[in-house]
Amino acid sequence: MGRDNRRRSIAAIMVLIVLLAPGLASTSAVQPKSTTVWSGTITLPNGYLVDSNQVLQIQAGTTVLMGDEQRLGVNGRISIQGTEDSPVTLTSISGDHRGILFNSSSNNKGSVIENLTITDSEYGVTVYSSNPKVNNLTVVNADRVAVDLFSSASPAITDLVVLGGGQDVHGSSDSWRYGIGISAGDYSAPIVERAQISNLVTRGVNLWFNSGGIWSEISVDNITGATLAASCAFWIEDSIPLFTHSHASMSDNGIIVRHISHDSTTRPTFHNTTVENSQYRGVLVERYDHTNYSNLQTNAIFQDIVVRGTGGPDAKSPGLGIGAAFDVNTSGVKLTNALIEENEIVGFRAYTTDSSTNLTNITIRNNGPESPATAHQGAGLLFRSTSWTSKGPAEVSDLLVENSTGSGVFMAKGGVIGKNWTIRESGAHGVWFSEFHPRVSQILSQDNVGNGVSVVDSNNVELSSVHTSGNGIGSSTSAGIFFKDSNYVMSQGKNVSCNACSSQGDQRGIVSIDSIDLQLISTSVQGSLSEPAIEIDNSGTIFPGMVIIDDMSVNSPSYNHSVVLNHVDAEISNLDISGEGGMFWKAKGDTSSQISNSVIWDSDSSCFDMLSHTNLTASGVSLMCQQSPPTLDDSFVSFSNSNLELGPGVSNSFLLNSSSHLRWISSEGILTPTYTEDDNILDIMWSLDIHTINQNLLNIPFATVNISFEEFEEEVFAAQPYEGFQDYGPFIGKRWTPLQGWSETNTANVGCDYDGVHNDTEFVEIDDDKRVYCRMELSNQPPFIVWQTPTKDQLFSSGSEINFDARESWDLDFDLLTYTWTSSIDGDIKSACPQETNDNSSLIVANSNSSDCLSDGRHLVTLEVCDSEGNCENETRYIELLNLPPLLTIDTDPPISPWGVLYLGETANVTINLEGTFDPEGDDLWCWVEASFEVVDPDPNNPYCPQKIVRSFTDAPEQDFTVSVIAFDGTNSQVSWTFEVQLFNEIPKPMMEITRNGQTSADWVILDGSSTIDPEGNHVRFEFHSDIDGLLGSGSSETDSVDWVGTLSKGTHNISMKASDDRSEHTGIWNSISELVVVSNSIPLARISSPSSGTYTDSSELIRLESHGSGDWDLSCSDLPENGTGQFCNPSSLSSKDLVSVLWESNQLASPLGGEWTVESRLPSGTHTVTLTLDDGSGPVSNQIEISVSHSPPVLALESPTPGMEAFSNVPVTFDFRESIDYDGDEFTVSVSSDIMGPILKGESAGTLYNEHLSPGNHNLTFELVDDKGMTRTHTQTISVLETGPISVISGIDDGQYLPPGQTLILSGAQSFDYDGDIVLYEWTLDGKVISDRQDIEISLQPGLSRIDLQVKDSRGQSSTSSINITVGSSAPQLHDLSTSVTKIEESVPTEVITTVRLDDPDGTTNVVRGELTSGGVSENMYFRDDGTNGDEFAEDGIWTSRFSWVVSGGSWVRVEVWAIDGELVSTGQVITLPIVEPERKGLESWVSNMALPILLASMAIFSAAGLAYRRNVAREIIKDMEVIESWSSFDPGEMDEELDPQANSQDPME
Repeated sequence: MGRDNRRRSIAAIMVLIVLLAPGLASTSAVQPKSTTVWSGTITLPNGYLVDSNQVLQIQAGTTVLMGDEQRLGVNGRISIQGTEDSPVTLTSISGDHRGILFNSSSNNKGSVIENLTITDSEYGVTVYSSNPKVNNLTVVNADRVAVDLFSSASPAITDLVVLGGGQDVHGSSDSWRYGIGISAGDYSAPIVERAQISNLVTRGVNLWFNSGGIWSEISVDNITGATLAASCAFWIEDSIPLFTHSHASMSDNGIIVRHISHDSTTRPTFHNTTVENSQYRGVLVERYDHTNYSNLQTNAIFQDIVVRGTGGPDAKSPGLGIGAAFDVNTSGVKLTNALIEENEIVGFRAYTTDSSTNLTNITIRNNGPESPATAHQGAGLLFRSTSWTSKGPAEVSDLLVENSTGSGVFMAKGGVIGKNWTIRESGAHGVWFSEFHPRVSQILSQDNVGNGVSVVDSNNVELSSVHTSGNGIGSSTSAGIFFKDSNYVMSQGKNVSCNACSSQGDQRGIVSIDSIDLQLISTSVQGSLSEPAIEIDNSGTIFPGMVIIDDMSVNSPSYNHSVVLNHVDAEISNLDISGEGGMFWKAKGDTSSQISNSVIWDSDSSCFDMLSHTNLTASGVSLMCQQSPPTLDDSFVSFSNSNLELGPGVSNSFLLNSSSHLRWISSEGILTPTYTEDDNILDIMWSLDIHTINQNLLNIPFATVNISFEEFEEEVFAAQPYEGFQDYGPFIGKRWTPLQGWSETNTANVGCDYDGVHNDTEFVEIDDDKRVYCRMELSNQPPFIVWQTPTKDQLFSSGSEINFDARESWDLDFDLLTYTWTSSIDGDIKSACPQETNDNSSLIVANSNSSDCLSDGRHLVTLEVCDSEGNCENETRYIELLNLPPLLTIDTDPPISPWGVLYLGETANVTINLEGTFDPEGDDLWCWVEASFEVVDPDPNNPYCPQKIVRSFTDAPEQDFTVSVIAFDGTNSQVSWTFEVQLFNEIPKPMMEITRNGQTSADWVILDGSSTIDPEGNHVRFEFHSDIDGLLGSGSSETDSVDWVGTLSKGTHNISMKASDDRSEHTGIWNSISELVVVSNSIPLARISSPSSGTYTDSSELIRLESHGSGDWDLSCSDLPENGTGQFCNPSSLSSKDLVSVLWESNQLASPLGGEWTVESRLPSGTHTVTLTLDDGSGPVSNQIEISVSHSPPVLALESPTPGMEAFSNVPVTFDFRESIDYDGDEFTVSVSSDIMGPILKGESAGTLYNEHLSPGNHNLTFELVDDKGMTRTHTQTISVLETGPISVISGIDDGQYLPPGQTLILSGAQSFDYDGDIVLYEWTLDGKVISDRQDIEISLQPGLSRIDLQVKDSRGQSSTSSINITVGSSAPQLHDLSTSVTKIEESVPTEVITTVRLDDPDGTTNVVRGELTSGGVSENMYFRDDGTNGDEFAEDGIWTSRFSWVVSGGSWVRVEVWAIDGELVSTGQVITLPIVEPERKGLESWVSNMALPILLASMAIFSAAGLAYRRNVAREIIKDMEVIESWSSFDPGEMDEELDPQANSQDPME
């Protein structure tokens, strides 16, 4: 009743919680954005983020434009609703955007992408720890990664198309990570179904670091060109995905699987895969660390794969294949049902692998380059360094290799296990093993250019069922099966064997070179094209070893020998050489050889030739030597049970060449041999089967025999075995030597002895195998004892059954036997142990039928056997019987620690299991448990040993003590086993009962732990946990009830209860139990609370749509507006477990009304069905109302001017009513008028922005909106316009403008204005100096920078000043039109000359013109002026004049050069020359010549000195002028001189 009352109370509380949910919510609510809907064209220059509490819906046909390097981030839910006919497009405004990014907060929020196309991006879709559903996604030309998955991302992707990517950044990217189709890493596990990935640079599919997923129907082509990483269609690194129905073509590499990290597993599985036309490799599986070749793992599983065309003509660049079409390196692979064909490199290659590689049902055909440099470079299957570990080697079964350009199978350094191999039509050998340990059965090797099967430098070779045919045709060195240097290093190595092997129609059958310990078992060779069919040649090895041949048939016609053994020690059995055969066998001589049960047919020239045998034993050999005799040379050979069949008319048997000894033992008759040397012997030998018997014809054991011979043999002494008979020999019957011929038949005498009796047989001719009986008449002999049981020193437990058995004893005289068994303790055993059967007591069973007739102790048992004549034999043995103590077998629950301590709770029980305890004699048994603090006295009259003893130690005085388990049989000492016990205070075991009132997240749950009790009575501490919701509740039974009531979020919860007590030493120590609770999703509740259905309004009214009562229990109230007031939500949840989309829609509108819980909106005219839809990802729920809306006039939305605003007359007033709207969709106009100015705007469009100047004053503005139905809406408001000052404006030239030198400047102030129209003053200043008060001015300015200001004033004294800065250029002077007033000068005749030149200097700043008059090496300065004096005609007319008297002498010409100087500027000189003429001679000439000449010379000297000084001054001035001129340019004229005169800078004084 108490529990029922508690549940009722809990139920009432839960109902109250639900009813009061909104009011209980936290006050720190986050305002959600809820649902946003996009359609049309959306421009996002700065990207966009879907918040964690937001749902974004993008409708079909929408185009989203993204800014450069911007993303569409998703923390909440996105629903892209494109269709096949109208997809959503995501592209760039400019540059490359970065696509869609799903962050971890979007996980499980139900994001869906349908029919989306992404173009012009760096990334397409990026997912971090989230699981969106993506269907029909197309990504075109993503520079980096089209789909990028990180951090346990698990999206479901269907129908993905990736077209192009990486080409735009190829060559400029610093990172290899570009041009990738889909990449999944860091524990990501997507489900990808159907993907087409084409034309990328680096990777089609890229998996890395512990990723996986299920991938089906993935098609990848043309992945090529990467230089910073390996290009491939599929890259799998440290991951475990499953691929089905995949296709890779025309890529640099098809599939690369690489294991890198030791902290991860690499094992992709590929089913039904095709890899075609790869440029470098088809498939590569490798461990990145190639030096770590131990503990290899199976790093990839392939089933049903096709690899073709690698490096072939259809690859991007043919002939570039690397390694192998399918390559395994330092790794393992499981390959099943594979077709590897038409590759221009090796078909399959495994390098450094082990048992981690397994190949089954593999077809490899038409592989290898056209002309491989070596056989292995064109191999179909190539193994290298495949280790044979404790788990075995790699395995290859059901293999077909056809038409390889090199060897079909090439394996070196390692081992393999295989079966059912077919290799044919290889360009080199069929199968080649080198330094290899193969265990392969069922090899069929056909029609290969080289050997069918080759074994080179290998040991431990296990080949079976090998069949070769048509191999090595045309090459006399090739064979069906070929061994070389096999097991060569040491004969102690494991053998090389070929079991059930055959060769048919090969060039040669079996060839072995320098291979020891070779075993050929059940082999056959037929139809070899070259002889010998079998050749074994060990002449090149120094190591001893044995060749074993068993069950070999050879049928290959030969002229000499079908079988040749050269330097070979062998054991041969069951050899059949038929047809035209013959055998040659030269022994190596390191050990004895033998041949048995064999048939050898001869050839035309030989039969069986034996050389260098130190001891060859032949048994059961048939020599069919019809044409040629067998031969011996330097050999010791023993034939037994053999025969020699010679052709008709042949009179001799063997040919003994030299130093040979032939022993023909127990064989058919033989003819006289022929010989070449005298040192040969032929012995015909037979055996003697000697039986020693008595007069009763019974074989006498242990008799002695002696055999003496007439000749050849020494006397033999021997003891017969227990059986009384034995074969002796062989002994020489006849001997042949070349010198003496045949001897007489040898005879033997046999003697025998027993018990003092001797007898000799008659002489026996040794001419056949004979049985000889040596009979002795013996007196009556004692019996022979055969004592079977008990054995010597056998130990028995007291009373155990013992069989005394000597029934196999017997007597030579057939006497009856009696048996006496005597114990040293109990005497006659038969008397002590009466028997019901076996009167002679040969068998006595003691202690049978619970009769303990033998006492415990050590017995000396004597057996005496006597015959009826009184002859007795005896034998003694010790046995022992003793009472053994009980055997104690114990285990405990809880178990005892390895260090012998049982840790037990203070009130807990220990169960001691004694099931294996017993007493060997079956005595009564007492078993008990005794603690060290107690004494237990078992009842001696009631033996009891239970199988289990259950004990507790609640009365223990201390926490630590010992416990002994004791067994006692009443006879022996007690047997015990003691262990230590340490008691501890126990913590309670939790007991939890879960009850629910429903299965959804909105239903309440009771976790009841009230049944939990502490064993010692301490208070119970408890906690209730959910692995999803965390800590649910905790407390102590001292103050709290041990239960929890509440709701659980959706999902599968592992609910656990932890229990402990309140003792301090148990802090942090808990017992726990757990139970799974599945909580299903609580579906949303949709309800439109306002307005009510049937509401009437017009299209201009703002309608408030409310959803009170709507919500979802999986929402936290704290996440909703106003803490969820009025909404259905969970008040106790700290965060929402669902993301619920809210969507208001009208059936009259294409776009949604909104996505908030409360929406305000206007509706166009018509009857609207308004729907509220809520969706938590599990499916939508909705509610509807109906609203009737009538037409309305346009609604003014006036952004500017605002009511009561103040404006200035000089600033236009903006009229902005662009947001005005007619909710019926009618066209409308807007008119604006003022009570001061009248109409301002009339019938204008509302979609335009208007700027109008208003006159000063207080304006009452009227706005009138009229739609095309004539419906009108009027609005009025007031604004104030204030008077303003003038604005100064200078026109005519721009501020900072350059004015060419000499140009007149015209400026105007006419564009200055005053919106009040009252400018009264214009004032111009130049560099601060007033120059005019007119509106317009015209001035000239000096070169340089000048500032001009214009100030205007209105009637109120307000002023405005504007300024401009002008740069006036300066000009260099230029001279023109140099002329003189004379055209020639008379020598030494003073002549006044007027020289003029025109100066052109636009800036008018030149005031110096100079000249130089030069004649006869003498210069004179010339000065020019333009001031109207001294010959200058007009002042400042630009004509500069020099007038003075010229006196010239010497030379033929006078030179005049003139230049102008403007500051640092010097003009180009103007030059004119005049001829100097002789003057007309008069009286003066004689005066000059007679008297004035001295004076003239003196004057000339004076003038010369003065002229020289003047010239130097002029030169200095010219140099200064040139320096100024040259400073105008960086050009150094000396540089030109140096270029033209290479010796200008020479340091050689001779140059």
